[in-house]
Amino acid sequence: AFLANGAEVPVVGEKVRNAARPAIFLGDTRFAREHGIDPATFRDWSYVQRSVGRDLILVGHDHPGRGETTNARRPNWDRVGTAKAAVDFAREYLGVRFLYPDVPAYNPVAAAAKIDLLASPAIEFLPLQTVTVPGDLDVRKTPLLRLNTAHPAGGGFYDLAHNRFPRVDEVFGGHTWERAVPPEIYWDKHPEFFALISGTRLKPDGGNAQYCLSNPEVRELIYRDLASWLDRGYTAVDLGQPDGFRECQCEECFKLYGTGQDWSEKIWIFNREVAERLEKSHPGKDVTMMSYILTAKPPRTFAKFPSNTCVMLTGTNEEDMAPWRDIEVPRGFTGYLYNWCPNLGTRYTPMRTPGFVETQVKRLAANRIQSLYRDGPGQLFGLEGPVYYVMGRMFDDPDKNAAKELLPEFCEAAFGNKSAAFYMRSFYDQLYHAIALYSDHIGTRCDVWTYQPLPGEGRPRKTVQDPFQLIAFLYPPNLLASLDADLSLAERQATGAKARTRLALVRREFEYLRHFAKVVHLYQAWQMVPDEASRNRLLDAIDARNGFIHTLYDQPPNRVGSGDWAYVLFPFPGHDANHLRLAHDGYQEPYANTCFNWDTEAMRKAPAPGKKRLTVARAKGPVTLDSPEWSEAESQDLTLLPPLRALPRSTSVRLLRDGENLYFLAECKLESDHPAEFPVHPRDRALSGEEALDLYLAPQPGREIFYRFAVGANAASRYDAVAGLIADAMDPRHGKDDSTWNGEWRAETKIDAKSHRWQAQVTIPFATLGAEPPPSGMVWRANFARYHRLPRGQVDQSLWSTSLQNANMD
Repeated sequence: AFLANGAEVPVVGEKVRNAARPAIFLGDTRFAREHGIDPATFRDWSYVQRSVGRDLILVGHDHPGRGETTNARRPNWDRVGTAKAAVDFAREYLGVRFLYPDVPAYNPVAAAAKIDLLASPAIEFLPLQTVTVPGDLDVRKTPLLRLNTAHPAGGGFYDLAHNRFPRVDEVFGGHTWERAVPPEIYWDKHPEFFALISGTRLKPDGGNAQYCLSNPEVRELIYRDLASWLDRGYTAVDLGQPDGFRECQCEECFKLYGTGQDWSEKIWIFNREVAERLEKSHPGKDVTMMSYILTAKPPRTFAKFPSNTCVMLTGTNEEDMAPWRDIEVPRGFTGYLYNWCPNLGTRYTPMRTPGFVETQVKRLAANRIQSLYRDGPGQLFGLEGPVYYVMGRMFDDPDKNAAKELLPEFCEAAFGNKSAAFYMRSFYDQLYHAIALYSDHIGTRCDVWTYQPLPGEGRPRKTVQDPFQLIAFLYPPNLLASLDADLSLAERQATGAKARTRLALVRREFEYLRHFAKVVHLYQAWQMVPDEASRNRLLDAIDARNGFIHTLYDQPPNRVGSGDWAYVLFPFPGHDANHLRLAHDGYQEPYANTCFNWDTEAMRKAPAPGKKRLTVARAKGPVTLDSPEWSEAESQDLTLLPPLRALPRSTSVRLLRDGENLYFLAECKLESDHPAEFPVHPRDRALSGEEALDLYLAPQPGREIFYRFAVGANAASRYDAVAGLIADAMDPRHGKDDSTWNGEWRAETKIDAKSHRWQAQVTIPFATLGAEPPPSGMVWRANFARYHRLPRGQVDQSLWSTSLQNANMD
């Protein structure tokens, strides 16, 4: 800051300083101690700023990380409270604005030594004629938060300036049982450690293990895990049940703690039991328990936790925190924020407004939330940089600071001159107005994230379920044109390398957003007028989007140059072109099977698809695989999906019904050298990579409940699932197939070596579907698929009812 304004200030050790000149004493100096300041008495990120005559003392709570970790993605950090004191002083008195990250994630402030901070666009040094510091300056401050982190975590000057504090001496996360009882170690030798579901121990799948809590060895392993972290030097540990929690159905779990089916109370009692043990074995150390889905509400059987207990609230709205006000939690509360956990948007499009985060910070401060984990770190610094700036600065003083002053402060510092700042204010005002409904109401954990269609029904529904509907609403064409106009004017008015570099970041993120929204609008236009011209415009837009994404990268794995940034801010570090194409579904990011990932060349050659209707005749007699009844049923072929990897093999389907069951028959052509037998796969293993049939049924009008049944060419290979029965939208199974559901249904198959085909009949009782036998004229939603396994693990797919939007069963 001094150098930026033409003054050179030498940095020397305390012993060799020139006593005749005023000095700024940084850290635990003798001068500070001589004036009664002992930083060893500080806690968390506390610091002191004090004037002593012509001299200044800036000292904070500094100490090395106390824990040990070998995980590079979860590093421990030294506490550098003096650096926090310095950045706050620089902002307040030296005209320094910390606008963007100065160092990459996982790097401490020391990494800034390798960066030319004067040239870095991350920081702006406002021009000053003089530096004025009050002669009576005497500030002792303990920041509101002791921890505010995410993945990836940061610890640079930007992070400290915005109260984004990395973890130093506590383990802070949430779901810990799997850490304590890793399936890869215990499943083979101790399946009894895992939950009993429908009469069998549930084998962990995809890192989502469920446990038998009544097993004393499981409870002991969970305790030992926590104790081991404290033994390594940490001052606090975390404790929480698995995500997507499934209750063990064994008799001993039912009897555990006398709570029967009340698993919320069962877990709270267990957590209290663990805390009591740690209180004795590790006095002075804390445990943070997770309040999440099943444990969102406080315990009923007790109102006071042990003295070492902190509770992490995963809901931080007023209605989430209010029930806890009568519960004694000696170590207070921490919080889990879902601000940048997308709800049908993407992590590459903006989610929150400055007004939203101002209100949120005031609420968190009023409820004395002391630590935060951000689920979704907030990395879109071009389009959301002002939001992160407002949020960070609000934590400095929630009562006095306000977005209406902080947003202009950001723009004036970031974009160089009043003209460019004016147009960027207009740009951001338009953008944040456009997303305000999402930010304040529809976004994850907001008040209209879910709703109850029928009051008292008890089964909430997602308010917005179609991501294309949401994106088209948020980003209409006239808004995109207006944003482009403002940004273009700002680019023309900008002066100085830093301002132009920052605007280039905004432009890059905006172009990604514009390509994204254009595809959505053209897809909807094709839906309205599904002709060849509309389809080609859509395919051209998809190709243009993919081409733009390609320009963001050099030849893999290198990125394009980043100017004077310390690292490339967009695309995010670790995100390749497939991520930006949205080829991987994330939590509430359902884009992998949409037009964004079409093979456009194949689609240009593909026949026009469409929805189908199939009449279900009523059977007049018993229905078997060889029943003559089937000859009277309407037959329809499935549509082969490109790209085809072999000579196409046809599949036909028929349906019948009687007063109790729905019957499905399929005939599937095979190659002449097909196997005489097909392998058996375990129950509820996904069959989409095998020779198999897949049925998808939505039998209840007005209710988004979908049943899925799959059978392999060997009838012993079966899969079933239901989507829509999980009520809590926070549960990762919400809206997805839950394969732990097992319904009553039958399947039989037959392989015909002469005609080179296999047949399957599936019998599904209406009772399994929660439906009455349908009267004539009723319409159900349904779809059917066939997976045809080829050599080398390849699979051809065919669907009954298809659209250009999807290549799956949805």
